[in-house]
Amino acid sequence: MNESGCDLLCLCPHSDDAEIALGGTLRLLADRGRRVWVADLTRGELASNADPAERWREAAAASAVLGLAGRVQLALPDGFLEPADRTQIAAVVWLIRQLRPRWLVTAPEARRHPDHLATPALARRAAFLARLRALTPAVPEARWWPGPRSSEAAATWRVETVGETCPEGTEPSLIVDVSATWEAKREALACYASQFQRDPLRQPTDINDPDFLARIDARGRAWGRRAGVAWGEALRLDGVPVVADLPPERWA
Repeated sequence: MNESGCDLLCLCPHSDDAEIALGGTLRLLADRGRRVWVADLTRGELASNADPAERWREAAAASAVLGLAGRVQLALPDGFLEPADRTQIAAVVWLIRQLRPRWLVTAPEARRHPDHLATPALARRAAFLARLRALTPAVPEARWWPGPRSSEAAATWRVETVGETCPEGTEPSLIVDVSATWEAKREALACYASQFQRDPLRQPTDINDPDFLARIDARGRAWGRRAGVAWGEALRLDGVPVVADLPPERWA
């Protein structure tokens, strides 16, 4: 089993993180025929609003909007992601071998949350260990969209690069022009009504504050201005590209 199973796997702590950070990029790649997957590490059981079942329904709707090839949700402990935990590492190693991505990126974004701080280190460690044949992880608990999937996984897998959403104030490896897909990103975010819509029956949070979505727009405009386009999303990558010619895209 040597062929790549997907072009890009976006690994996130919770449902909605991928849409917040990279929704435009995910839809853009999907529109170009790329096989794009999202993996939510937890079920969001500690969320202030909505139970895991409601959040999974919202994630499924958002996945359809973004044109994802698939989405998987593991059952690692919400609030307690730990890049040194052998069980958690093994679950992500298995997932990498199962989906066999060319690129693995994380969408940590919310730096105040311990799960967002832990996810990039967990992804990098699992990506390294996924290459080691002597490690044979058990199949973790998972649910899949749009439907069930075989538990077969490769014996080893090496991703081409690992990266993360570029934090504000740091230098990106690349900026993706998502001007054509920003409205799709907004539509995907709207699927998460339990998280982003303030309602008298729900607890007030930072992300259902009316200004939160405006801040996402402001970030998209800022990265876009940096690249000379209307809307942008930025990534910071561990690897560097190897090219044999000038890229067809305009250099910002």
